[in-house]
Amino acid sequence: MDVNALRTWGIAVSGALMVGALALAAQPAPQAEARQALEPGGFEIAQAPAQASSVAFLVRFQGAGPIAQAQARAARGQMQAAQRVIEAQLRRQRALSGLCFDRFTVGAAEVVLRSCEAVAGHERAGYTARWLDRLQAMRAVAYADANASVSPERAG
Repeated sequence: MDVNALRTWGIAVSGALMVGALALAAQPAPQAEARQALEPGGFEIAQAPAQASSVAFLVRFQGAGPIAQAQARAARGQMQAAQRVIEAQLRRQRALSGLCFDRFTVGAAEVVLRSCEAVAGHERAGYTARWLDRLQAMRAVAYADANASVSPERAG
């Protein structure tokens, strides 16, 4: 088959699909939905408040402390024993009070610590900044960063 013919057909089909998508997007909303929003019994949600959930941090420990040793143990495959040590240290060390063990990253390169309590959406940025400052100031922490997401079901 001719390469130029294939290219021409590809351009034509792509253009037709784009025109169809634009036509679909430009259609007005159905009248039933608009009427329901205007009726007194109808309601409108402007914006749902952000749900409270845990805030998580990726932390890499260094040195000869018990958490750094546990992280090294996890890297060697002894995950359960390392997890128990870290959980005990989180309960014992006042500087880490409020953080709970969540999991190890792949290869135990980092420890994922999360807030033990759920944090409301409007408090999340300040809470994260305060904990990052605290973690980064610790001698035993090689680096700390906010984790992108934590599932709400893990927060409990």
